[in-house]
Amino acid sequence: KSDAAWRTAATGSNVSSANTPGEVDMAKDIENPCISVCQLSGDLCVSCGRTKDDIRKWKRMKRPEKMAAVQRAAQRMKSLQKKSG
Repeated sequence: KSDAAWRTAATGSNVSSANTPGEVDMAKDIENPCISVCQLSGDLCVSCGRTKDDIRKWKRMKRPEKMAAVQRAAQRMKSLQKKSG
């Protein structure tokens, strides 16, 4: 997929019916780490730290999954900053 397609997947507004309304509402309060400057290096976006898989699944993730994805992304970004700085 193109960077634009991944960005659309990351920021789209459709929510899977697999989540119940309460789960969707609770998951919405987890802020998406996407900064709309997708720069993919392999399977990793070096702008937000998420993997292509995390980006693709974001809309369908429940709150605990989103929290874990955000934590993993933050760790990756820290690691990338150490390497470049």
